[in-house]
Amino acid sequence: MLLLKLFVCILMLIYASYSDWKTREVDDKLWIISSFIGITINLIDLSFQFEIKLLMLVIISISLISLISFIFYYIGFFGGADMKALIAIALIIPVYYPSKYIHPFTSLISLTNGAFLTLILPLIFFIMNMTRILRGKKIFSGFESEKIWKKFLVCFLGYRVSNVKKEQFFMSLQKNINGKKVFHISLLKDEEFISGQDVWVTPGIPLLIFITFGFLLTITFGDLLALFFQF
Repeated sequence: MLLLKLFVCILMLIYASYSDWKTREVDDKLWIISSFIGITINLIDLSFQFEIKLLMLVIISISLISLISFIFYYIGFFGGADMKALIAIALIIPVYYPSKYIHPFTSLISLTNGAFLTLILPLIFFIMNMTRILRGKKIFSGFESEKIWKKFLVCFLGYRVSNVKKEQFFMSLQKNINGKKVFHISLLKDEEFISGQDVWVTPGIPLLIFITFGFLLTITFGDLLALFFQF
């Protein structure tokens, strides 16, 4: 039964990630059908091997990730598809025991693993920007009045592009105030994709993709957070 649930979850996340990447939309039918299959399998499992402890862990897993994902969605840290994906994972595989773990809540491990994987992006952006500076490109042209710390920070958040179209799903890292260019950095998810020429941007990479990789990492390796508690 576990292999079937893993197959359903992987298929669901891969399709959802592709859809989110291409259109920034995921059909709700995917979550409903996948969750229904997962719930059905779990009910069959519980009917054959009922344990109070397991039932309590399932309830905690679903309740905890539902609360966390809703709060993050409400304050704008991620979108509706991310929230639904995490809840769907919890409904399909509420409890999983990888080789390394702190807790067995599959969806929460996938979220924290995905969060760790997002840390790769700032490093990539920084290397890109430093490479351009070393090549003599004036990436801060027009932003001379901005503070050094802002210039340093923005190098980790995005890069400057000569031309961007709205369908490329980029979000702006700058704005004009009284005709003057300044960096605009927001910690919250912004779905206002921009178009324009010669602008600082950050790519709107769906968090769902990182959640997907976080889930795959969960079932193959375990909880990355567990590494920090080994020392």
